[in-house]
Amino acid sequence: MTLDIQFLGGFRVELPQGGRSRFESQKVRALLAYLACQRDVDLTRDHLADLLWPDAAPDNARRNLRQALYNLRQGLGEHGAEMVDGRGNHSVRFRLVDGVHLDVDAFQAARRRGLPGGDEVVAGELARAADLYRGDFLAGFVVRDSPAYEDWVITEQERLRDSAVQILRTLVDHFSARGEYDAAVTYCRRLIDLDPLSEEAHRELMRLHVLSGRRRRALAHYRELERLLERELAVSPMPETQSLFSSIEAEELPVTTTTPAASAPTAVHRVPPGPFVALEGRRQALDSLGICWSRAARGQARLTLVEGEVGIGKTRLLKTFLSQLSERRQAAIVQGRCLYPAPWSVGEPLLGALRGLEALAGGHPEEPTARAEPPLLDSLSRAVEAALPAASRSRRPVVFFLDDLHLASASVLSLIGDLVDRFDDRPLWIVASADTGSLDADHPLLALAADSGADRLPLARLDDPHVVAVCRDLVADAAAGQLLARHLFHASEGLPLALVESINSLCDRGLLVATSRSRWSLEAEPAATDATPEELERLIVERVDRLPSSIRRLITLAAAIGPVFDVDLLQRAAREHIGVVEIGIEVMLERWLIRQYARRWTDDPRERDLVLWAQGARRGSFEFAHPAIHAALYGDLPAQRRRSLHHQVANALAERYEPGRRRAAGRIARHYLLGDDPGQALPYLQRAAENAAALGDHTAAAALFDLALAQFERVEEEAAVDERGGWEELRREVEAGRERLGEPSAGPSGEGAA
Repeated sequence: MTLDIQFLGGFRVELPQGGRSRFESQKVRALLAYLACQRDVDLTRDHLADLLWPDAAPDNARRNLRQALYNLRQGLGEHGAEMVDGRGNHSVRFRLVDGVHLDVDAFQAARRRGLPGGDEVVAGELARAADLYRGDFLAGFVVRDSPAYEDWVITEQERLRDSAVQILRTLVDHFSARGEYDAAVTYCRRLIDLDPLSEEAHRELMRLHVLSGRRRRALAHYRELERLLERELAVSPMPETQSLFSSIEAEELPVTTTTPAASAPTAVHRVPPGPFVALEGRRQALDSLGICWSRAARGQARLTLVEGEVGIGKTRLLKTFLSQLSERRQAAIVQGRCLYPAPWSVGEPLLGALRGLEALAGGHPEEPTARAEPPLLDSLSRAVEAALPAASRSRRPVVFFLDDLHLASASVLSLIGDLVDRFDDRPLWIVASADTGSLDADHPLLALAADSGADRLPLARLDDPHVVAVCRDLVADAAAGQLLARHLFHASEGLPLALVESINSLCDRGLLVATSRSRWSLEAEPAATDATPEELERLIVERVDRLPSSIRRLITLAAAIGPVFDVDLLQRAAREHIGVVEIGIEVMLERWLIRQYARRWTDDPRERDLVLWAQGARRGSFEFAHPAIHAALYGDLPAQRRRSLHHQVANALAERYEPGRRRAAGRIARHYLLGDDPGQALPYLQRAAENAAALGDHTAAAALFDLALAQFERVEEEAAVDERGGWEELRREVEAGRERLGEPSAGPSGEGAA
């Protein structure tokens, strides 16, 4: 039995068995809409009373609110008491419970699943979102004498309409690129219904009519547009629209009558994007994050660690939770990530968070200079101090999202502890993912967690019912779903990454075939596989081996570049035509092997779209869909091939960056070392060490200086006698820098020792 709450296209609440809810006033309905759209958040009674009864005396407003809450619980039937939680005499919280469907929530969830990140598109989920958008939020709903409430409604209407426009535009582009012009026309018409005066949408519809062989319909649509613009705005179509009309009239645009598969405008055979696997089994973890965030939001700075093995879903869980905060404008989020083990992630992930804070303030990160206080901590403290007042006014606590914190240096971890201490009574939340199971008992991260009283949230593997739920969501046929579930039980043993990669492998092999509405059909019983790390690596490598050789070469080079790579560097290192690189990126995206990489968090999906548009569809930065995918591909490279690729990348980086760009020095040094060229690496190692020292990351600086000193013996042994003198001056500079640092080194670790 389902309680159906609808706000898109108007206000409607349907009880189970087809009954209609009875609310005594429009204010009660308004209260339901406001609470439901701010669910899982404590809203003070004073705020709600002022919002809906601004002209009433305070006592009368509170009495009106109590009566409205009572009527609201009654009107929601058996779910009312559980959904509308009067938390004492001070606040109210609304919860969605099982058996309740809220169309706004379903719309936003489908949009998130349809646009999971980067340039990925799950068309079936976006189609569901488009179907749910029946009209503007609370269309025709009026609340008298409550101007603040009406302002809120208008804001929500604009936000949700913008999301609907984005969804429809994405669907039009998606189906048009695939040659499925009838579907593209359908969604383009709906886009025009939402934004009837957008000539860009009208031009797109004209093009689609031509591409689908309906040239006369395209010309007729132009005449309809002419009449619309004259009637509504008393203007003629724009020159671009008139030019398009002239081209169509002169039959200068190609008309296709081929099938969609034959007309897809690509040079490579396309397969449907792989299945999107919903987030399952993490309700308790999301609730725990909500509790931690609530404490920080009340002005109690906290460090929260989400812990678990590789592939358990730490990053996805955090992104899901933070995206919900971001969509509701409840937090100012900045992010940073450690891409490599210390000492190569100099200053990270705090340096990434600092850039995000600077971006929030509308400025640019400053180049650090030497100070008595560690410069990175000093810069972060100033940036947080600047961000907190604005965050407090908008009730948006500052959130640091730090990914793979176990890779950070001891100095950076110490700075995080200092930040928590400095802002212990301010709304600051530092939330991080970490693989703590692989750390020694005396690791600085574990000491930081103990000293700061961090919240530690360990993630467990998925239980069998959660795997069944994933299969039920993917496969419509119940028997096939059970068969798929049995296979995935053995192939993954509940590890989310193994589950996803097993599903992607079935899709690549044609055993899982796309049907309509983002559902899938299991064509044959899969062979049994073991859930071991070695089998997971084999599965990933096998998926890549099915790609065309040109694309395998690109993704192998990308693996040598690192977990994150940009198209410009990939093209430079590969010495390949940009068109070939872009086709390769397209295929990697479709196979869920990579995704777009955003260097800073943004609340506004339109901002992301503008950035992608400016870069070009397949430009910018990308990351491997999971670090384990990168690790598997990199580990599969023969040693000699690996060294050769690293040398290619180092040369491409050195060409691209000016000698004075210290931030790139560490990357260049690392690739030259892994390319077995210590002589080329040494000058860059020195710059990287000095950069780390200037930032205040003394642990990384010491390790880099020591690593440089260790290379001199190799260089001097291999150099000719008359060349050795040239290395002596550089060695003296490195030794002087190490001596100025005056700290013992933790020693090079991980890849740094290579």
